[in-house]
Amino acid sequence: MQSGAQEQPLALTSIRPYNSTNGKEEEVNTDAESVQEEEEEAEFNWEEFMEETGSNAAPHTTFKHVEISLQSSFQPGMKLEVANKSSPDSYWVATIITTCGQLLLLRFSGYGDDRKADFWCDVMTAELHPVGWCAQNNKTLMPPEDNIYLRKAIKEKHSDWTEFLVQDLTGSRTAPANLLEGPLRGKNTVDLIIEGSVLELQDVSDPFLFWPFRVVQNVGGRLRLRCAGLSEDQQAQDSWLFYLDVRLRPLGWALENQLALEPPTELRSLKSAPDWQEALEEARLLGQKNPLPLEVFK
Repeated sequence: MQSGAQEQPLALTSIRPYNSTNGKEEEVNTDAESVQEEEEEAEFNWEEFMEETGSNAAPHTTFKHVEISLQSSFQPGMKLEVANKSSPDSYWVATIITTCGQLLLLRFSGYGDDRKADFWCDVMTAELHPVGWCAQNNKTLMPPEDNIYLRKAIKEKHSDWTEFLVQDLTGSRTAPANLLEGPLRGKNTVDLIIEGSVLELQDVSDPFLFWPFRVVQNVGGRLRLRCAGLSEDQQAQDSWLFYLDVRLRPLGWALENQLALEPPTELRSLKSAPDWQEALEEARLLGQKNPLPLEVFK
């Protein structure tokens, strides 16, 4: 009997190690199991729901504005000056074929429509510059020395690199310098709109009136906007708009187009005319300190 009494604790120990729980171990395990059950119940399966309810998913074409917001600020057809790997001190012009986030698919000038030598590069790590950078920094523009095919193709049609480049670059557009250098480098358009940015918003009841609004929040391109002149205590008056909404314009756009700058009709009674004028001047100063790139309003 004594030996049986000694074996029982050993058997229990092999199943559950002894821990001092003050009698609450069973309760802890029960709580953990209930949490797990709740998480399992919380899972929602869209496919099952749609099958049970006979619903159909909204087509992607319904959300074209979201797809546009995910596009890179770099556009196909833009030209860059790219460092030659075989000769670090020389560069050659390349055209953007397509984009994928901060990745660019490039084609060296001289290949025409031939895509066999297209190559990918990362905006954040590759040495890329806007067209004209080499001339400004006394750098050499020439096809890669190790690319015999490209050099031969250009030589067959042109006497020198300069003649070819003049023809190739005429009528083209370069990638904006602010997308290749500095804090905006590699960012998508939607990410260029930061808290504190100032835009002009068209009056909802009078299309000929505009007023500055400050970006309070940017949620994937959905902007929470606060009327210039209103404080955080009046955030109930904030409005939400997607950044591609046609009512949004860059700061200064209204005056450039001979349109009036007046507070929104429904908010005009909240302040006196001198207070609104002071708010307008403050918004202009704030907007000039952190101007929004024009790429935002493409």
